[in-house]
Amino acid sequence: MNFLDNEAVQELLNKFLKQKKPSTSKVYRSEIKQFSDFYQGNIHSLSEKDIINYRDSLLSTVTPGTLARKISIINKFLSYVEQNLEGFKNPINQAYGSQAKYQGEYKKSDRFHNDVDKWQSSLHVREGTKKIYKQHVFKFIEWFGESPRGLSKDIPIKYKKYLIDNNYKSSTIWLIFVSMNSFFKVILGEKANEILSFKDLDLIPPKKDKGYYYVLQEHELKKLLEQPDLTTLIGLRDYAMLRMLINFGLRPNELCKIKYGDFENHRVNGQQKLWIRDRKGRANNRPDTAIILNGKVLKAVDEWINNAKISYTDKTPLFNQFKWNIQTETIELDMERISKEKQLTVRSIEKIVESYVIQSGLKSQFKISPHALRHSALTLLAKSGVELIDLKYLAGHQDISTTMIYIHSVQTYEDHVGMYHPLNK
Repeated sequence: MNFLDNEAVQELLNKFLKQKKPSTSKVYRSEIKQFSDFYQGNIHSLSEKDIINYRDSLLSTVTPGTLARKISIINKFLSYVEQNLEGFKNPINQAYGSQAKYQGEYKKSDRFHNDVDKWQSSLHVREGTKKIYKQHVFKFIEWFGESPRGLSKDIPIKYKKYLIDNNYKSSTIWLIFVSMNSFFKVILGEKANEILSFKDLDLIPPKKDKGYYYVLQEHELKKLLEQPDLTTLIGLRDYAMLRMLINFGLRPNELCKIKYGDFENHRVNGQQKLWIRDRKGRANNRPDTAIILNGKVLKAVDEWINNAKISYTDKTPLFNQFKWNIQTETIELDMERISKEKQLTVRSIEKIVESYVIQSGLKSQFKISPHALRHSALTLLAKSGVELIDLKYLAGHQDISTTMIYIHSVQTYEDHVGMYHPLNK
């Protein structure tokens, strides 16, 4: 029995279609009739399984976009029937994201590819990292089988168990969930924080490299600053960046994100205030903090800006990419990237530091990374007597206990706690 043969349902269909434009009404009537011909049952007996069966019957004949449109039309009509026919309930789940399962394989849909493109364009990491993130997200979607818009909080927990059962290392599991979290935040917005909680999942972060908290001595930092060739534009850029890392302990990603619009409009006593935006922190609590440029670091930044002569807007990154010009066989600013307001990547900063460390001949049993420069800067400031609360603000820490890490290197042979204990004299 076709449910449209029921006079009450047919009357509801006519009323429903009257709300639409004539051209739309014709399409809706055709789609609803096609579904009723497939179902051949009483409308009160209609179940979610029948909707799934209808979806499966169309998978091989229509595109994911067309399938989504067909199910959407049916859903709108059944919701209207639910409001006007006593005893009937629309079997299509109305919860956020739940309708995705009625629309075919998400991973093969245009929506999935659009979601991925949107997510990837928002990432400020090197291309190799993007590929790794993408692989992890694809594997999760293949396992889950549906759009993340249909996620519930128990799914990440089940996926973690699946990864453990398949002998994934804890450090790899951490990276997988970092990848998924970045994807969810773009696709789901604030809802992502409810779905995926690193604390609830009890994930184990990878161990820091042994050189993560390595501290360079002042003479080593000075030697590093001597490496950029200040007669070249790229050397002026690199020197200014090294100064920012060594003087203020900025993170590489913070250095990448600095834009011309982050400078205050006026200088005070020959000093320039600069805002460091969206610093590392918990979701919805990523602070902006100000640093004041003066002395050699301000001079270095001025030299870079004045010589680069870039036509900029407030959104133009302060430090820009260079490229090799095949015709002139010279290194020059990549004006195309600058016009698109594309910033340097963290990996670019890491490679610049690595190259100058090698050039300087500095030797260490640990890797001298941008974070080693950050740790060195904050430790030197602590040695110089900068108050802990000021150091916390400069570092962009949310918890002062994190700042305390940088105090461990403050002791010297000339001034340490052992010199003050009365029983040690």
